[in-house]
Amino acid sequence: MTIHIGNKPLLTAAAVMLFAAGCMVGAHLRAPQVVRAASPNDGVVPKSYGHLVSAIADRIGTGLVFEDQSGVIRFVSITGMKEGQLNRYDQTPTKGGIPKSYGHLVAAVVNGKGTGLIFEDSDGVIRFVTITGETEGELRRE
Repeated sequence: MTIHIGNKPLLTAAAVMLFAAGCMVGAHLRAPQVVRAASPNDGVVPKSYGHLVSAIADRIGTGLVFEDQSGVIRFVSITGMKEGQLNRYDQTPTKGGIPKSYGHLVAAVVNGKGTGLIFEDSDGVIRFVTITGETEGELRRE
């Protein structure tokens, strides 16, 4: 006894199998990919650094910017290592310092020129300051 199957049923069965295999491969390729900013390490940041103001990305990776109650600004790497600090002053300018009259730090950005800091004082004046303390511009709010 011989079973004879025509070409159309074989072609249809092959097409269904290829379609099912394509769906499985496609679902695997579209699976969400996890992207990590750094290796999964647990770092420690002292609470004395104050509140987190901003996160920035630069040449060395992701950085966090903190400001404490006295206005000191600290730059910390994603691993928790302190990268730098900017002190604040009242009257007498200090090298590498930022005047307290500029108000609170609200953001930090990185562009082609370097890291910029954005401050807002109690009168609503917004200042754009370089990391070296030079004022690049101001916006007054009315």
